[in-house]
Formats: sequence, C-alpha cells, structure tokens
Amino acid sequence: MSASLSRRDRLKRRKTLLRSAMLLAIAASGFSSAIAGQDKSKADRELARIVKGKGPTDPVAAVAVAVMEGDRLIYAGAAGCAEFQAGDAERCARPFVPDTKFRVASISKMALAMGLMALVDDGKVDLDRDVSDYLGWRLVNPAFPDRPITARQLLSHTSSVRDPEEYWIAAPGRFRSLFERDEKPFAAAIDGAEFGPGAWFEYANLNYGVLAAVIEGASGRRFDLFMTDRVFKPMDLDAGYNWSGVSKPARGRGGSLPRRDGRGWTAIVDGPDVLADDLPYFLAEDGLDRASYLEAYRSGDNPTLFSPQGGLRASVGDLVLLVSTLSDDKRLSPPLWRYDAQTPNGDTEQDFYRAFGLGVQTIEGNALLFPRSEMIGHSGEAYGVHSGAWLLKADPSAGREHDVAFAFVATGVDEAPPKGAHPTFNAIEERLVRLALAVAAEKRAVSSGDEEEPGPFDGAADAMRDVDAALLAAKATGKRPLLVLGGNWCHDSRGLARKFSTPPLESLIAGNFDVIWVDVGHRDRNLDVARRFGVDRIVGTPTVLILSPEGELLNRDSTNDWRTAETKSLEDAISYFGSYAVKNP
Repeated sequence: MSASLSRRDRLKRRKTLLRSAMLLAIAASGFSSAIAGQDKSKADRELARIVKGKGPTDPVAAVAVAVMEGDRLIYAGAAGCAEFQAGDAERCARPFVPDTKFRVASISKMALAMGLMALVDDGKVDLDRDVSDYLGWRLVNPAFPDRPITARQLLSHTSSVRDPEEYWIAAPGRFRSLFERDEKPFAAAIDGAEFGPGAWFEYANLNYGVLAAVIEGASGRRFDLFMTDRVFKPMDLDAGYNWSGVSKPARGRGGSLPRRDGRGWTAIVDGPDVLADDLPYFLAEDGLDRASYLEAYRSGDNPTLFSPQGGLRASVGDLVLLVSTLSDDKRLSPPLWRYDAQTPNGDTEQDFYRAFGLGVQTIEGNALLFPRSEMIGHSGEAYGVHSGAWLLKADPSAGREHDVAFAFVATGVDEAPPKGAHPTFNAIEERLVRLALAVAAEKRAVSSGDEEEPGPFDGAADAMRDVDAALLAAKATGKRPLLVLGGNWCHDSRGLARKFSTPPLESLIAGNFDVIWVDVGHRDRNLDVARRFGVDRIVGTPTVLILSPEGELLNRDSTNDWRTAETKSLEDAISYFGSYAVKNP
C-alpha cells in the first residue's frame, strides 16, 4: 500500500475491500465461512466446538471471529444462534453469522474516542481543557476543587470519576443529576495517596457518559446521531449506539444476548420486541412517549440513554475494520498511563489493565500468548457477552509484514468463566484470540509459499494406539517414547517440530527417541493420553512427556517447559533432550 495515500483514501480502500469480502463470506454460508485461501474447516470446526462447550469452557450461545491482514479480510466465521425459537428455548430460530449485529459492550468506548477525535480535528474540543466548558455546568471533584477534569483524563480513566451503582439515568431524567447527589461519584482524598484528576487509573464507565455529554455540548447534536454521521457512515458501517442508525433489516437480524436457565436460553438484552422496534432503545419511565421525548431532546439532556460506555451494536466485521484504523490515527493508542509496580499508580484489576491510552488499551504478550509483542484495542464484557477488537502491529522481525487486526465475540457465556493463560483473557476469549492468530499465521505461511512448515499433528489418528505401539517398540529398540501433545494451529508446537528436524538435534532425537505427535486440539481432545501418565491437566501446548519403555514418566517436573518452544534456542533443546537420551549426545 502506497505511503502517499491520505488517511481518508486508505480508509476508503480498506472499507471497500472489507465490505466486499464480508459480503462474500456471508453469501458463502448461512453459518460461517473462510475466505482468501484459508481452510474453512479448521477454523469453523473450532468455532463449533466452542459453542458446544468442548474444551475448558461451558456451552455458549454463539461465537464469531473476523481477521484482517493489512487491508484484506482473510477470515470471517461464526457458529451458534442469534435468536432462539419462541416457546422452544433450545431451538435456534436464526443462526449467528459474521455480519450479525450485537451489543459489543465496552469496545463502544474505543468507538466513542474516535468520534471525539473528529471534534478535535474540527477545532471544537481541546483534550486538555476543563470539560465543564463543554458541559455548561461545573464538573469538579469536591476533594480536589482546584484541579480541572479534562477529556484526556476521562478517555484514559485517570479523571478521578468513579462508577456509582448505576451510571445511567432513565428518561426523562437529566444526566447532571448523577453528580448532584449527596454521595458524589468521585475518588476521595486519602492521606498518603494521590487519587486526584490525572494521578490514578481506575476504570469507570461513567467517564464515557461524561464524554458523550462533551460530544453533545461541543457538536450541538445528540450523541447517537453524531456518532452515526461522523464515525460509522464515513466508514460505511451499518452500526450504531442502541440500534440508532442501524438499518431496519440488519436490526431485525440482530443477535440477542441470552442467558441459560432451567428451560433453555432466554434473551436478557435485545429480545424480539427491541429488534422489531424503529426507535433507538433506551431506558424510560413508565408512560413516557419515547418518540416525542427524542424529538424534543436537547444536547446535554441525558447522553447516557444511548449507552456510550457499552451500547454500540455492530458485527465482528464492523469491529475489525474499526480497530484496524488505529494504524491510521496515531493519537489514540500510545499509553497515557502505565502501571508502575514500584510506585502503584492505578487499579489493574488483577493485571487486566496495565496500560491505557485515549479509549484504547495496550496489552503485552506473555510467554504463552503473542510473546514479545503488544496488542492495542479494547475488550468488552456485559450481559453474558465477551468481545474484543485488537490490532497486532506489523513486525517484520517477527514475520509479520502487515498489521493483523481481529475481532471476536462469544454470547451466552457463563458468569464466571475460567481464566486463560494471559490475565486479560478468560478461557473462551483466549481460544478465540488463538484462533484468530492461527488464521493469520496460516495465511502468512501460504503467502510465503512455505510448504515445509512442520505440521505433524493428525487429529484423525488413534493417539492411544500410537502410544501403545511406541511402548511396545521401545522394549525392542531401547528408544524412549517422546510424546508431544500439541496442535498444528500452535506456533510453539510447530516451532518444536521445526527444531526436531534441525541438525544436530535431528540426529539426537532420531537416535534416542520414538516421537509420537498427539493432537490435543485446543486442549479438548486426547487428554486421556496425558492422564494415563499422571498429567491431569495440560497447561499449554506443546506439553512434552518422555517415557521409559515401561511407561514411567521421566520428566514429570518439566512437562510444561516447552510451551514456549519457539523462543527457546536450539542449544537449550539439545541440552534438555540430551539429558534424557539413552546414548550420550
């Protein structure tokens, strides 16, 4: 892509490519599809397994993933149900497809930040000005009366605003009343600690209610209408806050957010009545004429009606395009706050947050997930939906010539899903992240013509029979069975296979071990192989079991050491496997 293209031209090109690809994806299948040369069965089967609860997660209602590399949509897939049958809560009335609109939760905050920057570009908002000037009334933390609250602080959750029990007001209530109660929604002054504006990070939804009021005050327009006209329409996205601006057909095909009860799935957000409505959804007191209220609405009255903190309705295709534009606007993603462990300066919520910019979160990879890399974007969680929109920047040294953007969603998730290997993701989110990254990695391998990339795991193989055969052979050959539990989707599993085929480790392995590649999928198949030898839980892939001919596990204390195989040196591998060799290496 030419660097001489303007930001507007790059965005126009990206949205045209994405929209055409998304239409192809939806036309290809009623449930899910893969495009651009990808093997649709692998990714789509994984989505189906997640919906069914195969693996370390409960059954869910629906999942979807979209992945872009550079300006190209390389995958869009979905599985599960967008709406369940009335009167039969287990029967799917409509499938969830890649273009199904749903309530995306807190990814909405990132979109709001993009809208606010349009007003910055217009010269109507200064991020470092007291927001009271845009609200038309004074917003001040009474514990710090001389310190103004700015849009920059609100965007980065360093404003000292705190969430009350409810951070919204039903119509015809006024937004300002949230700050006029006896118990003010602000951090207090505490001796020996600094919680004033600009000093401390604490994630608060109400920050974005205030920012929506800033947008209304600066633009003179209702928040939802402004966002449709200045963010979504220019990007050709059929999306909007609380269904405002979403086309009637797309709204009618929208996805509800269900919960499972004793009778099956029950919609708790966006049930049939909401999807069939013409007006934006908003909370209102009984008896209010909603149409008349909206017609008479004045800027600043109550922007919380449109759920600026979490009410955006969009598809994974919309979200992947949205997050991909972070490459074009460099102002949003650089962290304004990073956690300082030496002098704590914020609430990380158990390491969920470590760095935050203007409506954009930065997360660092760990040894188990996107090591030595950072991702930028935003996550979402509310009403059983878990979503994310993330951008992994191009890094030729890591084999990424182009940015990789992806978005995902799971609906109907249990209230307390198990944690993943990375503190920002739970188990189901991590499976979707890994799936997106695996799709991108496969695309790079195909594009580079690298047909020799090791992919030794066979999901159709009888793994236990292969182990039995290796143990029997070991008694005759003296070689030790070496079980590698992993999957072809796993970067580190393929990395270990590559090391095994690299001299001089290749000859050491061939002379001392009988290698059995056990496909464990995403830790949802062939787990009985590990349990047979006393390994009750596979923490990550690859997991390596070295056996004696009698079936004794010889490396019990280090079975998990090769989960980061790609980053380990060949010398480390020679030393480790050499220590278990039957012959001196």
